[in-house]
Amino acid sequence: MSIKPIIIAVDDDRGCLASLFEALRRRYGEDYEVLAHASAVEAVAQLERIRAEEGRVALVIADQWMPEMTGIEVLDRAHASHPEAQRALLVDWGDRTAATTILEGCAFGHLENYLHKPWSPPEVHLYPAVGEFLADWTRLHRPGMELVRVVAEEPSPRSHELRQLLQRNGIPHGLYTPGSEVGRALLAKAGLDETSLPAVILLDDHALVNPSSRQLLDALGASNLDETSCDVAIVGGGPAGLAAAVYAASEGLRTIVIEAEAVGGQAGTSALIRNYLGFPRGVSGAELAQRAYEQAWLFGARYVFAREAVRLSAAGGERVVELSDGTEIRARAVIVATGASYRRFGVPSLDRFSGAGVYFVSPGNARLMRGKDAVVVGGGNSAGQAVVHLASHARHVTLVVRSDTLEKNMSDYLVQEIRRSPAVEVRLHTELVAGEGDGMLQRLRTRDRVTGEEDVIEAENVFALIGALPRTDWLDGALARNDRGYILTGDDLEGSVPGWPLGRAPLRFETSMPGVFAVGDVRYGSAKRVASAVGEGSGALQLVHDYLEARVALGAAGRS
Repeated sequence: MSIKPIIIAVDDDRGCLASLFEALRRRYGEDYEVLAHASAVEAVAQLERIRAEEGRVALVIADQWMPEMTGIEVLDRAHASHPEAQRALLVDWGDRTAATTILEGCAFGHLENYLHKPWSPPEVHLYPAVGEFLADWTRLHRPGMELVRVVAEEPSPRSHELRQLLQRNGIPHGLYTPGSEVGRALLAKAGLDETSLPAVILLDDHALVNPSSRQLLDALGASNLDETSCDVAIVGGGPAGLAAAVYAASEGLRTIVIEAEAVGGQAGTSALIRNYLGFPRGVSGAELAQRAYEQAWLFGARYVFAREAVRLSAAGGERVVELSDGTEIRARAVIVATGASYRRFGVPSLDRFSGAGVYFVSPGNARLMRGKDAVVVGGGNSAGQAVVHLASHARHVTLVVRSDTLEKNMSDYLVQEIRRSPAVEVRLHTELVAGEGDGMLQRLRTRDRVTGEEDVIEAENVFALIGALPRTDWLDGALARNDRGYILTGDDLEGSVPGWPLGRAPLRFETSMPGVFAVGDVRYGSAKRVASAVGEGSGALQLVHDYLEARVALGAAGRS
């Protein structure tokens, strides 16, 4: 058996198969073994042999209409023997009969995407799509670049926090225990020992011992603040804030983005967003955030990481954002896009396992759950996405939902996919009442909210996606908010701002402080969807322009 990962193409059209085989071999033959079968039955048999010989299959491409079995059937059989393999359905251009198969196949987890034939030239119609399949497989199943190496005991809450910080900021890294050969060598080279953990080794061999988020990100050069005045200060680097940054910077406004944790916000932890415009195969929240971060940076936006905004005030015509390190950002306008923070259980015996079995984010790398059991808590789209992501790798996934139905807060495509997955068990009207374990979580105690009966789930990995609260405590006394802390804007401010200083009504996303706008999940009345947050963030820029132009036209600098 070849040690190379394998690409298998299956098509009963021998001419098309020969062309596909040659195109794949020419481009990918150096790194992959490319196999071709005109018989679906023979292809399935070979997939079984490869599994028996412990070979790795990276991609299976199957034509939909074959006499022995359909392409969907081949891909299902391939998934049974090689659950990590990417799957592509091959269909003819203009074949409308395949549309339903493709849509249902993607929705219900039978394939990742489809390919068209013919594809000449392959550089345009074949290689980009195949490259995406292989990139997704490689990202999960092959060693990657390591700009940072973390030496820490595993599992431990602090190593989890550091890895989450690096992962969410798109920084390639590796984790090594102090007892491993690499871990010992890294510590010795840095002049450290096992009492200096966790240790973070940078690319230049500089070592940081248990660094704070600010120390680590500053050492990696993530912040690029060279001056503290700007046209627009954006507080929050989630989808809404990043969209605002892209449009502000691209339109020539001096832009500063302030992010306390990592770009992407809550959406950045989503394993796969399937309903975002322009990504038919879906996109991870982290990838979407990194693309937006880079896009805004290329337009000239500057970033400040690992500092929290602690106060907002007006100083004449400027708006001042004070940061946790004492820095003051002075801007002509401010956009608040701080999003929301994850809810905790409020059960001490559960919350104490945070980072040691209980995680309040979606699983970033489901491959680590291969052959294990997982529990997901929550009834929204983030929880649904986590379940679907985990189900492709974990042995069994239990979804715990307080509500009596999934449809209440979850998109239909996720509900259908969860119900069709044999690896998923759904427990409705159920809540967690306790966690047990010696250092690490081992068991969950649950209660049926209808019958009152309690049960025990053996669980070492729990992903809790149970909602969020707006991050607006720092705005106390500065902006009008509702009783849950969401920022009031536009028409919702009516009657809430007795001292509104302007002769016009507040603009749509404008807050009770003129020139300060709120977008995304932090705003009262927002749709709580990634696309909506992006729309609000980009749409707010026109309002910023309107506000700034009105100030100039009225000669009112210092009065508004």
